[in-house]
Amino acid sequence: MAKKATAIKLPTTRTLFYASGSLGSLVWHGGKKINLMRDLAAVNRHNVAHTNSKGVPYVVRAAITLMPGVVANLGSSGTDQAQVFSDDVNMVQIAEIHTIPNTWVTRNALVKAHAARENMFKQQGVLKRERGAYSRTIRPTLSASPDTFLVPKKGSTAGGASYDGGTWDYSSLKADDGDMSHLPIVGDAGLLSLYLDSRRQIDPDSNSEDDSENQPVDSNILRQLLSPTLGISGKDDDVTALARDEQDNPPYSIDNNGDHTDLVLAGRQFIGPSAGFSSTEVYDIPLGLFEFGAINAFTDNRSGEVTTGLTMKVDILGIYEM
Repeated sequence: MAKKATAIKLPTTRTLFYASGSLGSLVWHGGKKINLMRDLAAVNRHNVAHTNSKGVPYVVRAAITLMPGVVANLGSSGTDQAQVFSDDVNMVQIAEIHTIPNTWVTRNALVKAHAARENMFKQQGVLKRERGAYSRTIRPTLSASPDTFLVPKKGSTAGGASYDGGTWDYSSLKADDGDMSHLPIVGDAGLLSLYLDSRRQIDPDSNSEDDSENQPVDSNILRQLLSPTLGISGKDDDVTALARDEQDNPPYSIDNNGDHTDLVLAGRQFIGPSAGFSSTEVYDIPLGLFEFGAINAFTDNRSGEVTTGLTMKVDILGIYEM
Protein backbone atom coordinates (compact mmCIF):
# COMPACT_ATOMS: atom_id res chain seq x y z
CA MET A 1 0.00 0.00 0.00
CA ALA A 2 1.31 3.43 -0.92
CA LYS A 3 2.25 5.77 1.89
CA LYS A 4 -0.20 8.51 2.75
CA ALA A 5 1.30 11.65 1.25
CA THR A 6 0.98 13.99 4.23
CA ALA A 7 4.43 13.85 5.78
CA ILE A 8 5.45 17.50 5.39
CA LYS A 9 3.62 20.78 5.02
CA LEU A 10 2.83 21.61 1.41
CA PRO A 11 3.75 24.93 -0.19
CA THR A 12 0.84 27.36 -0.53
CA THR A 13 1.07 27.53 -4.32
CA ARG A 14 1.35 23.99 -5.67
CA THR A 15 0.25 24.12 -9.31
CA LEU A 16 2.94 24.47 -11.97
CA PHE A 17 2.65 24.80 -15.76
CA TYR A 18 5.31 23.87 -18.32
CA ALA A 19 5.53 24.04 -22.11
CA SER A 20 7.38 21.27 -23.92
CA GLY A 21 8.45 23.40 -26.84
CA SER A 22 8.20 22.23 -30.44
CA LEU A 23 7.80 18.47 -30.94
CA GLY A 24 8.27 16.41 -34.09
CA SER A 25 6.39 13.44 -35.48
CA LEU A 26 9.38 11.41 -36.67
CA VAL A 27 11.52 10.95 -33.54
CA TRP A 28 11.01 11.04 -29.78
CA HIS A 29 11.99 14.31 -28.14
CA GLY A 30 13.49 13.18 -24.85
CA GLY A 31 15.38 14.62 -21.93
CA LYS A 32 12.89 17.37 -21.06
CA LYS A 33 13.66 17.61 -17.36
CA ILE A 34 11.73 19.16 -14.49
CA ASN A 35 12.90 20.08 -10.96
CA LEU A 36 9.72 20.47 -8.91
CA MET A 37 11.55 21.51 -5.73
CA ARG A 38 13.39 24.35 -7.46
CA ASP A 39 10.21 25.53 -9.13
CA LEU A 40 8.05 25.34 -5.99
CA ALA A 41 10.70 27.48 -4.26
CA ALA A 42 10.55 30.01 -7.10
CA VAL A 43 6.77 30.41 -7.11
CA ASN A 44 6.39 30.35 -3.29
CA ARG A 45 9.43 32.53 -2.50
CA HIS A 46 10.90 30.15 0.08
CA ASN A 47 13.26 27.19 0.02
CA VAL A 48 11.87 23.72 -0.74
CA ALA A 49 14.28 20.84 0.01
CA HIS A 50 14.83 17.54 -1.79
CA THR A 51 15.53 15.69 1.50
CA ASN A 52 15.01 16.06 5.22
CA SER A 53 17.82 17.07 7.59
CA LYS A 54 19.12 13.47 7.71
CA GLY A 55 19.28 13.06 3.95
CA VAL A 56 16.12 10.95 3.60
CA PRO A 57 14.64 11.79 0.17
CA TYR A 58 11.23 13.37 -0.16
CA VAL A 59 8.80 11.87 -2.67
CA VAL A 60 6.37 14.21 -4.41
CA ARG A 61 2.94 12.82 -5.21
CA ALA A 62 1.69 14.81 -8.18
CA ALA A 63 -1.13 14.74 -10.70
CA ILE A 64 0.31 15.43 -14.16
CA THR A 65 -2.12 16.66 -16.79
CA LEU A 66 -1.16 16.86 -20.45
CA MET A 67 -2.91 19.37 -22.68
CA PRO A 68 -2.25 20.44 -26.26
CA GLY A 69 -0.17 23.49 -26.91
CA VAL A 70 -1.96 26.15 -28.95
CA VAL A 71 -0.27 27.44 -32.10
CA ALA A 72 -1.28 30.05 -34.65
CA ASN A 73 -1.27 29.05 -38.32
CA LEU A 74 -2.16 31.14 -41.31
CA GLY A 75 -5.70 30.24 -42.37
CA SER A 76 -7.17 30.17 -45.86
CA SER A 77 -8.80 33.54 -45.20
CA GLY A 78 -5.39 35.12 -44.69
CA THR A 79 -5.79 35.55 -40.92
CA ASP A 80 -4.13 33.67 -38.10
CA GLN A 81 -6.12 30.76 -36.73
CA ALA A 82 -5.50 29.25 -33.30
CA GLN A 83 -5.06 25.52 -33.84
CA VAL A 84 -4.90 22.82 -31.18
CA PHE A 85 -4.05 19.69 -33.16
CA SER A 86 -3.45 21.38 -36.50
CA ASP A 87 -5.80 20.02 -39.17
CA ASP A 88 -5.04 16.37 -38.47
CA VAL A 89 -8.01 14.72 -36.79
CA ASN A 90 -6.04 11.48 -36.44
CA MET A 91 -3.09 13.00 -34.64
CA VAL A 92 -2.17 11.65 -31.18
CA GLN A 93 0.47 13.15 -28.91
CA ILE A 94 2.28 10.74 -26.59
CA ALA A 95 4.37 11.54 -23.51
CA GLU A 96 6.36 9.18 -21.30
CA ILE A 97 7.14 10.14 -17.69
CA HIS A 98 10.51 8.93 -16.37
CA THR A 99 11.25 9.07 -12.64
CA ILE A 100 14.07 8.10 -10.26
CA PRO A 101 13.59 4.56 -8.85
CA ASN A 102 11.52 4.65 -5.66
CA THR A 103 13.67 1.98 -3.98
CA TRP A 104 15.90 1.38 -0.98
CA VAL A 105 18.89 2.10 -3.24
CA THR A 106 17.73 5.68 -3.80
CA ARG A 107 16.93 6.21 -0.12
CA ASN A 108 20.24 4.80 1.15
CA ALA A 109 22.26 6.57 -1.54
CA LEU A 110 20.97 10.00 -0.51
CA VAL A 111 21.35 9.28 3.21
CA LYS A 112 24.94 8.12 2.71
CA ALA A 113 25.79 11.03 0.42
CA HIS A 114 24.36 13.43 3.01
CA ALA A 115 26.47 11.83 5.76
CA ALA A 116 29.58 11.95 3.57
CA ARG A 117 29.02 15.62 2.79
CA GLU A 118 28.46 16.50 6.46
CA ASN A 119 31.61 14.59 7.43
CA MET A 120 33.55 16.42 4.70
CA PHE A 121 32.66 19.77 6.27
CA LYS A 122 33.26 18.48 9.80
CA GLN A 123 36.74 17.12 9.03
CA GLN A 124 37.68 20.48 7.50
CA GLY A 125 36.45 22.38 10.55
CA VAL A 126 33.66 24.16 8.67
CA LEU A 127 30.92 25.23 11.08
CA LYS A 128 27.26 25.20 10.06
CA ARG A 129 27.01 28.93 10.62
CA GLU A 130 29.78 29.36 8.05
CA ARG A 131 27.81 27.56 5.36
CA GLY A 132 25.20 28.94 3.00
CA ALA A 133 21.68 29.50 4.26
CA TYR A 134 20.33 26.69 2.08
CA SER A 135 23.31 24.34 2.45
CA ARG A 136 21.86 22.07 5.15
CA THR A 137 20.52 19.52 2.61
CA ILE A 138 21.76 18.19 -0.72
CA ARG A 139 20.58 19.75 -3.96
CA PRO A 140 21.21 17.09 -6.61
CA THR A 141 20.74 17.08 -10.36
CA LEU A 142 18.89 14.36 -12.26
CA SER A 143 21.37 12.86 -14.73
CA ALA A 144 23.90 15.48 -15.86
CA SER A 145 26.45 17.91 -14.42
CA PRO A 146 24.56 20.18 -14.65
CA ASP A 147 21.08 19.49 -16.01
CA THR A 148 18.97 21.90 -18.03
CA PHE A 149 15.48 22.01 -16.51
CA LEU A 150 12.33 23.47 -18.01
CA VAL A 151 11.16 26.72 -16.41
CA PRO A 152 7.55 26.99 -15.19
CA LYS A 153 5.16 29.46 -16.82
CA LYS A 154 3.30 32.36 -15.24
CA GLY A 155 0.35 34.35 -16.55
CA SER A 156 0.66 36.28 -19.81
CA THR A 157 -1.56 37.25 -22.72
CA ALA A 158 1.05 35.60 -24.96
CA GLY A 159 0.33 32.11 -23.60
CA GLY A 160 2.55 32.21 -20.54
CA ALA A 161 5.82 33.91 -19.64
CA SER A 162 8.66 32.11 -17.86
CA TYR A 163 9.32 32.71 -14.16
CA ASP A 164 12.54 34.60 -13.47
CA GLY A 165 13.21 32.55 -10.33
CA GLY A 166 16.42 32.91 -8.37
CA THR A 167 19.79 31.13 -8.32
CA TRP A 168 19.47 27.45 -7.47
CA ASP A 169 22.93 26.49 -6.22
CA TYR A 170 23.76 22.79 -6.51
CA SER A 171 25.68 20.68 -3.98
CA SER A 172 29.17 19.29 -4.63
CA LEU A 173 31.71 16.97 -2.99
CA LYS A 174 35.49 17.31 -2.72
CA ALA A 175 37.95 14.53 -1.90
CA ASP A 176 41.67 13.87 -2.38
CA ASP A 177 41.19 11.56 -5.36
CA GLY A 178 38.43 13.43 -7.15
CA ASP A 179 35.70 16.03 -6.88
CA MET A 180 32.07 16.10 -7.95
CA SER A 181 30.94 19.55 -9.04
CA HIS A 182 27.32 18.32 -9.23
CA LEU A 183 25.57 15.28 -7.76
CA PRO A 184 23.48 13.56 -10.45
CA ILE A 185 21.19 10.80 -9.19
CA VAL A 186 20.99 8.38 -12.12
CA GLY A 187 23.52 7.16 -14.68
CA ASP A 188 26.87 5.38 -14.45
CA ALA A 189 28.43 8.26 -12.49
CA GLY A 190 25.34 9.09 -10.42
CA LEU A 191 24.79 8.74 -6.68
CA LEU A 192 22.87 5.47 -7.06
CA SER A 193 25.85 3.86 -8.79
CA LEU A 194 28.31 5.44 -6.36
CA TYR A 195 26.32 4.08 -3.44
CA LEU A 196 26.29 0.53 -4.83
CA ASP A 197 30.03 0.78 -5.52
CA SER A 198 30.61 1.88 -1.91
CA ARG A 199 29.07 -1.32 -0.57
CA ARG A 200 30.39 -4.86 -0.52
CA GLN A 201 29.88 -6.21 -4.01
CA ILE A 202 27.50 -9.10 -4.74
CA ASP A 203 29.02 -12.09 -6.50
CA PRO A 204 26.83 -14.02 -9.01
CA ASP A 205 27.22 -16.81 -6.48
CA SER A 206 26.07 -14.70 -3.56
CA ASN A 207 27.43 -17.12 -0.94
CA SER A 208 30.93 -17.36 -2.35
CA GLU A 209 33.70 -17.75 0.22
CA ASP A 210 36.13 -15.68 -1.84
CA ASP A 211 36.38 -12.13 -0.47
CA SER A 212 39.26 -11.02 -2.68
CA GLU A 213 37.22 -9.63 -5.59
CA ASN A 214 34.01 -8.58 -3.89
CA GLN A 215 35.15 -5.58 -1.89
CA PRO A 216 33.79 -2.06 -2.28
CA VAL A 217 35.47 0.12 -4.90
CA ASP A 218 38.43 1.71 -3.09
CA SER A 219 38.35 4.94 -5.09
CA ASN A 220 34.68 5.56 -4.30
CA ILE A 221 34.21 9.16 -3.13
CA LEU A 222 31.58 8.22 -0.55
CA ARG A 223 34.00 5.73 1.06
CA GLN A 224 36.73 8.37 1.08
CA LEU A 225 34.50 10.73 3.01
CA LEU A 226 33.31 8.12 5.51
CA SER A 227 34.93 5.35 7.58
CA PRO A 228 33.39 1.99 6.59
CA THR A 229 33.90 -1.31 8.40
CA LEU A 230 35.23 -4.18 6.30
CA GLY A 231 35.58 -7.94 6.60
CA ILE A 232 33.46 -11.06 7.00
CA SER A 233 34.18 -14.60 8.14
CA GLY A 234 33.22 -17.83 6.41
CA LYS A 235 32.60 -21.44 7.41
CA ASP A 236 33.32 -24.60 5.46
CA ASP A 237 31.22 -27.58 6.48
CA ASP A 238 28.57 -29.74 4.88
CA VAL A 239 25.69 -27.49 5.91
CA THR A 240 27.16 -24.24 4.63
CA ALA A 241 28.31 -26.01 1.44
CA LEU A 242 24.76 -27.23 0.83
CA ALA A 243 23.38 -23.76 1.51
CA ARG A 244 25.76 -22.24 -1.00
CA ASP A 245 24.67 -24.63 -3.74
CA GLU A 246 21.02 -23.68 -3.88
CA GLN A 247 19.09 -20.46 -4.40
CA ASP A 248 22.21 -18.33 -4.23
CA ASN A 249 21.73 -16.29 -7.42
CA PRO A 250 20.29 -12.82 -6.79
CA PRO A 251 16.94 -12.35 -8.60
CA TYR A 252 18.00 -8.93 -9.95
CA SER A 253 20.82 -7.42 -11.99
CA ILE A 254 24.04 -7.07 -10.00
CA ASP A 255 25.44 -4.48 -12.41
CA ASN A 256 26.06 -1.34 -10.34
CA ASN A 257 25.64 0.73 -13.51
CA GLY A 258 22.53 -1.08 -14.68
CA ASP A 259 18.84 -1.44 -13.89
CA HIS A 260 18.95 0.07 -10.42
CA THR A 261 20.72 3.29 -11.45
CA ASP A 262 18.54 4.19 -14.43
CA LEU A 263 15.33 6.15 -14.67
CA VAL A 264 12.14 4.09 -14.59
CA LEU A 265 9.18 4.38 -16.96
CA ALA A 266 6.46 5.62 -14.60
CA GLY A 267 3.71 6.13 -17.13
CA ARG A 268 2.62 6.95 -20.69
CA GLN A 269 -0.13 9.42 -21.54
CA PHE A 270 -1.97 10.14 -24.80
CA ILE A 271 -3.98 13.13 -26.01
CA GLY A 272 -5.60 13.90 -29.35
CA PRO A 273 -8.96 14.20 -31.08
CA SER A 274 -9.40 10.44 -30.85
CA ALA A 275 -7.85 10.08 -27.37
CA GLY A 276 -9.27 13.06 -25.48
CA PHE A 277 -8.01 16.63 -25.22
CA SER A 278 -6.40 16.10 -21.81
CA SER A 279 -4.92 13.23 -19.84
CA THR A 280 -4.24 13.13 -16.09
CA GLU A 281 -2.23 10.54 -14.15
CA VAL A 282 -0.90 10.52 -10.57
CA TYR A 283 2.79 9.75 -9.99
CA ASP A 284 5.09 9.40 -6.98
CA ILE A 285 8.22 11.34 -7.96
CA PRO A 286 11.33 10.80 -5.78
CA LEU A 287 13.22 14.02 -5.01
CA GLY A 288 10.78 15.95 -7.20
CA LEU A 289 13.02 15.29 -10.23
CA PHE A 290 11.77 13.72 -13.45
CA GLU A 291 11.95 13.94 -17.20
CA PHE A 292 9.59 13.25 -20.04
CA GLY A 293 9.89 12.34 -23.69
CA ALA A 294 7.19 13.08 -26.27
CA ILE A 295 6.27 12.56 -29.90
CA ASN A 296 3.48 13.59 -32.27
CA ALA A 297 2.04 10.48 -33.93
CA PHE A 298 -0.38 11.06 -36.79
CA THR A 299 -1.77 9.49 -39.97
CA ASP A 300 -2.83 11.65 -42.91
CA ASN A 301 -1.65 13.00 -46.22
CA ARG A 302 0.18 16.04 -44.88
CA SER A 303 3.58 16.92 -46.22
CA GLY A 304 6.16 17.62 -43.53
CA GLU A 305 5.90 17.35 -39.76
CA VAL A 306 3.36 18.58 -37.26
CA THR A 307 5.42 20.39 -34.62
CA THR A 308 2.76 21.40 -32.08
CA GLY A 309 4.06 21.02 -28.52
CA LEU A 310 2.47 19.94 -25.26
CA THR A 311 1.43 21.88 -22.18
CA MET A 312 1.94 20.10 -18.86
CA LYS A 313 0.18 21.00 -15.60
CA VAL A 314 1.59 19.57 -12.36
CA ASP A 315 -0.62 19.63 -9.25
CA ILE A 316 1.26 18.76 -6.04
CA LEU A 317 -0.94 16.45 -3.97
CA GLY A 318 1.48 15.59 -1.19
CA ILE A 319 5.12 15.24 -0.16
CA TYR A 320 6.37 12.44 2.08
CA GLU A 321 9.62 10.85 3.21
CA MET A 322 10.78 7.84 1.23
